[in-house]
Amino acid sequence: MQLKHLIIFALVAMALLLGFNVINGNRHENNRAATENTETIADTTNTIASTAADSDDGNNNITSKPLGEQPKAIMDKATTQIDSAQQADNARLAQMDSAQQ
Repeated sequence: MQLKHLIIFALVAMALLLGFNVINGNRHENNRAATENTETIADTTNTIASTAADSDDGNNNITSKPLGEQPKAIMDKATTQIDSAQQADNARLAQMDSAQQ
């Protein structure tokens, strides 16, 4: 009789864990979709701002570069995006400072 109860308990626990994983996975997918939407908007504004700063004749496709140059291209792109974000932050801070005075 005890073995029967143990098997039933194990099956119920597995069903509960499966349900938890399904619910948690669905919530995670919804959060990730919302994050991707906001990141897409931020990437679009960063791309517009960084397009003028890029000097590689409009060729921003990292995958088209040779394999040996891809890490450098990725770092250059990230550095450019960080610089443009810092410039935008500095411009916003200057605008806020001028508005407060």
